[in-house]
Amino acid sequence: MGTITVKQIGHAIYSIPAFDENYLFSLPSLHIEGLIFGSPFVELDGRTYITSSSGFTAKIEYSGKGWFSGTKNSFVATMYPTGEESEILYTISGQWTKSFGIYEGSSKHGTLIEIYDAEATAITPLIVAPIEEQDPLESRRAWAKVAAGIAKGDMDYTGVEKSKIENEQRALRQKEQAEGRTWERRYFSQVESDPILDKLGPVIGLSPEADKTGGIWRFDGKKAEIAREKPSGGAKEAELEYN
Repeated sequence: MGTITVKQIGHAIYSIPAFDENYLFSLPSLHIEGLIFGSPFVELDGRTYITSSSGFTAKIEYSGKGWFSGTKNSFVATMYPTGEESEILYTISGQWTKSFGIYEGSSKHGTLIEIYDAEATAITPLIVAPIEEQDPLESRRAWAKVAAGIAKGDMDYTGVEKSKIENEQRALRQKEQAEGRTWERRYFSQVESDPILDKLGPVIGLSPEADKTGGIWRFDGKKAEIAREKPSGGAKEAELEYN
């Protein structure tokens, strides 16, 4: 019917050390609409949760525009004490790309606190280093020629450049296997388990699916410090760090 559905697998953890708080996020499903009409757009779908070590949980339910009804980018979020879903403290509902209302209590019987106008809110400008100053493995630099081919509508050129990247990666995988090595990640380390996930996951019915996500990975501050101290030396150094 002209719709592509994407199920995201995994989770995210956000920590605020200043308040000794941790937040566990489940991930929404996506579906891409408008393919038949040549104007595709992404809708969030289903239900996600954010649960906190401070004792509160938010449930977010997404809906969108269907063939005959609905409104694009719609959602309803409720926050409640963990384990007491009927005791709604706050509700937010509307369109996350346009405007939504924030209520104390439920949206039907609660008190409207504020209307947030997303369209009228200034967007923080994205600051990106020039391509030539980026690390060879950063997405904008690594895929620059592929992106240029797509922008020009030259699918032959795009396919050739995409194949170059894929073949280089396949060659590195084969080299690693032959030498019995595993690629050392620059910013992340794999862990057997995570105490935050173990504690907060059961609250929202989320368990690790390590077999589907390639393991459980966490940001490694020590690795990041080493990476920041190393100047970028071009493709050769990128391959050395990759290896």
